[in-house]
Amino acid sequence: MITREIIDVHSHIWPDKIAVRAADNIVNYYSLPRQGDGSIEGIFRGAEGLDNIRFVISSATLRPDIEHARVGNDFLLGVAEKDPRFIPLASFHPDIPFDETVAELERCKALGSKGIKIHSDFQRFYIDSPNAMEVYKEAARLGLPILFHVGDKNTDFSTPKRVCNILEKLPELTVIAAHMCGYSVWDEAEKYLIGAPVYTDTSEALIGMDENGLYRLIEKHGVEKVMFGSDYPLWNTRFAYDQIEKIGLSEDEKTLIYSENAKKAFGL
Repeated sequence: MITREIIDVHSHIWPDKIAVRAADNIVNYYSLPRQGDGSIEGIFRGAEGLDNIRFVISSATLRPDIEHARVGNDFLLGVAEKDPRFIPLASFHPDIPFDETVAELERCKALGSKGIKIHSDFQRFYIDSPNAMEVYKEAARLGLPILFHVGDKNTDFSTPKRVCNILEKLPELTVIAAHMCGYSVWDEAEKYLIGAPVYTDTSEALIGMDENGLYRLIEKHGVEKVMFGSDYPLWNTRFAYDQIEKIGLSEDEKTLIYSENAKKAFGL
């Protein structure tokens, strides 16, 4: 049994009745396999042997409908209320009226949300669009960090360059640029975001990059800005943990990546 404190900052769960379908939608989009089924029970099965584990859970609001946003947010908030091992993030869509969106984020923060998740490739908007930027300003005011999916070969909605635009316009916002700052676009990630004042996570980083490449990016970015993530249900948390263990990080670096940086980023 591994007793090291671990916070998986990038995971997704859904109600049991839609979990498998939602998980399949993701893996079909990326043409990847999946190890988990997207359920609450499944996320714990996938963390076997990790005794001191917490999960940052999130989803994306896919439709510009405030009720749709509330349903998704309420599910994650409710799961976290029942089990403190879950740390919920809220979501919104920038085409929802601004006042409704701000009220929803304020509500979610009051109910325990520790941040916001954006996956603009699924939500179909440019990550640095004017509507979105106005909400990001409110997120900064509320002290809510934003976990952005970054990078996609299929679209340019979430490019590292667009995240760089956000940083330039909103330096007060706490940004988490997922997937080592750019899933599948590592050269662009290194050009625009590696070394920048953003957090990132290790989820999906070993797809198209070997262990030496990941170690180099972690060192170049700054280990104090890197967090552990699995992207469950694509990968189980234990599998992702075992992959990071192969990289050759020091124990102090592992402590930062597995838990301490997440505590700082999310105010835990």
